[in-house]
Amino acid sequence: MLETERRLGERLRAARAESEALVIAAQEEAARQEAALAAEVREGTEHLDERLAAERRRRIAELAEAAEREAQAYESVPAGRLAAVARGLAERFLVGEDAA
Repeated sequence: MLETERRLGERLRAARAESEALVIAAQEEAARQEAALAAEVREGTEHLDERLAAERRRRIAELAEAAEREAQAYESVPAGRLAAVARGLAERFLVGEDAA
């Protein structure tokens, strides 16, 4: 009976040691996977940041080009004509507000 208890005790200790080793291995693997996922997320975030910055630069360039084209369209119009149009619009808005 004592021999049986001793063998069972040894088996129990061996099983505990094996389970502890398995838990440690699982924790290490989980940590490795978490680190890999974190690196993947960082890489994805950096890539997205780069794409957004490039898109922002492209859009700013487009807006600058459009503004330049619009400014050039008015360069040929005499200043007096622009002033007259501005006065006419202002009068319309002011008269329209007074009528309302």
